[in-house]
Amino acid sequence: MHWAVAIPFMVCYATALTLIVVYNPDPARPFRPVVSWAHRISGLCLLVLPAWKLARYWRDARVHLHNVRQAWSWSWDDVRWLFLIGPASVSRKITLPWQGKFNAGEKINFMVLSATYPIYLCTGLLIWFDTSPYLSWLVHFSLAITATPLLLGHVFMATVNPDTRPGLRGMITGFVDREWARHHYHRWYVENFEAMKSAIRRVPSWRPANAVAKEAKKPGAWKAPPGTTAAAFVPRATVPKRSFERQGDTSRNA
Repeated sequence: MHWAVAIPFMVCYATALTLIVVYNPDPARPFRPVVSWAHRISGLCLLVLPAWKLARYWRDARVHLHNVRQAWSWSWDDVRWLFLIGPASVSRKITLPWQGKFNAGEKINFMVLSATYPIYLCTGLLIWFDTSPYLSWLVHFSLAITATPLLLGHVFMATVNPDTRPGLRGMITGFVDREWARHHYHRWYVENFEAMKSAIRRVPSWRPANAVAKEAKKPGAWKAPPGTTAAAFVPRATVPKRSFERQGDTSRNA
C-alpha cells in the first residue's frame, strides 16, 4: 500500500515541478504534453492503485485499518517525542519516549497525507476538466507547497540519515533489524516480541520426538491414531526456544 501511494505521488510531484520551473516560463518548449500527461496519469494512479491493492489483498484490510488507527492515535509521549527529537539528535544524553508502530513524525506525515489526499484528487480533476481552473490550481499548488517539507524530510530520513535509513529495508522486504526496531519503536517491540518471548518461556520445555514416543508407551498413556507419529502431537506452542532465538536478527513490521 505504501508504494501504491508513494510512487505515483513522487511522479506527480516531479512532473508538477518540471511544469512550473521549465514550462511555465516558456510553454512552447518541447515535450510539454508528455510531461503534462505523465502528471495526469500518475494522478489517476493515486486513485486507482490503492483501490486495486485493497481489492486484491482484501484479507489485509484489518491490518490497514489497524495502521490507520495507530497513526491517528496520539498520547503525551508523542508530544514529548516531537519536542525532544531535535535536542536528542544532537545529544545522546536525552532519552526519547517510547514509540509504538509509528513515531510522532510519521504520524504527522500520515495525517497530513490523509487529510489532503482527497483534495489533491478533486482539485486535479477540476483543473483537468477546466472547472474553476484558477481556484482549483491555487488550492492544488498550495497543498503541494505544504507537502514539500514533509516530502523532503521523509525522503531524507529514509535514504540519507544513517540512523533511520534501515527502515527503508522494512518498506521493501517487510523486515527490519530486531535491535533497530527495539531502539526506534520500543513500545511496539515490547508489545509484539517481548510478550511473545514471555509466552514461549511459560510453556513446557520442548522435548524431542523420541522422548514423546517413550511416554506414549507407558501404561495408560493416550494412543495416537494408527499411521501417525507421536511428534505430530507435540503442541505447537512448545516451539524450541533456540528456533526463536535463531530468528532474532529480524522482526516483522507489517
